[in-house]
Amino acid sequence: MMKTKEMIEMNNELRKNLNDENKIFYENLLLYLRIEGFSRDENKIETHLLMILQDILEAQNDGITAETYFGKNPKTIADELLAEMPRSPWVVIKTGLYAVMGYMGVSFLPALMTAGKPVDIGALGLSGLYLFGIVLILFKYIGRTIYNVNIMIQNKILKFLAAFVAVSIGIAPVTLIEILVKTPVRFQLDGWFGIIVIILGLLIGAFFFIRQKDKTFGWPFVIYLCGAGVLGIMTRLPKIGHFLMATQNGRYIVVGIIVVLLMVFWLWNVIIAKKLKKLDESK
Repeated sequence: MMKTKEMIEMNNELRKNLNDENKIFYENLLLYLRIEGFSRDENKIETHLLMILQDILEAQNDGITAETYFGKNPKTIADELLAEMPRSPWVVIKTGLYAVMGYMGVSFLPALMTAGKPVDIGALGLSGLYLFGIVLILFKYIGRTIYNVNIMIQNKILKFLAAFVAVSIGIAPVTLIEILVKTPVRFQLDGWFGIIVIILGLLIGAFFFIRQKDKTFGWPFVIYLCGAGVLGIMTRLPKIGHFLMATQNGRYIVVGIIVVLLMVFWLWNVIIAKKLKKLDESK
């Protein structure tokens, strides 16, 4: 039995063989099944998606379009498949916990990079829960309207603008929560306590990175997080920290380091990672 990740990789490769018409048909179906299949057995969904893709490719070789082969209403097929797979509330809870913890982890970065800024765990948790709720609502909306939206809005720019406006309105309250909401669950990550937290965070990050098979796209995160961690430790050391945080030249150095880290992160993702991917595909 193939693993879920292996099926996704095979699906990505096989989709390259679809013609334009069949590609639109299948990718709409794929998006609908994956979104509506949230909280269901991912392995079963990917198994069905791979089988459908293989059927479409066989029909395409015989000169038959996907729409002719499956009919003009693929949503009906998808709904019948989903009806056979009951939802699992635990998957939603587990995903929500991961999402909130991930959001809080990312939000910790500014406080870890420079000392002196308190962290409000309660506000971050509320923001994370709200964001997860918005994501669930957006997923449900996209899943229910994907075929209607594709019919009503053919222009790609209009689609992008509509999605951008909807997402912006949805996530705007996240910033307001962090600014306006103050909870008693707050603490400072200064001094040696902050240094210990940074070291533990780097060790945990290193553990998960080492476990990854494909590390190509993980390197920019590693470089950025290691640089941010070293900067955070330096700002918490007595003499160095005072120079970096309390003097004008020191603050310029801190800003310069952050800019360099962001540039390295951007260059790797935009240039180096793409070239490595192309080289890997050409082998």
